[in-house]
Amino acid sequence: MNQEELTNAIINFEVKHGVNDTALAFSSHLSVEKIHAMKAGEETYTIEEAEQVLNYIQSQQV
Repeated sequence: MNQEELTNAIINFEVKHGVNDTALAFSSHLSVEKIHAMKAGEETYTIEEAEQVLNYIQSQQV
């Protein structure tokens, strides 16, 4: 998944579920700063952290 797809996945999830960065960070066990970095395209997060948030998003897509 490229940066744009990651950003879109996070934004779409937040809109669909009515959550903000703080709620997503808490639920996915990441810091708010990491969520912001992923959305902004800053490369201050690891591949594992991106996978962690994506796994959480996918687990909620039931």
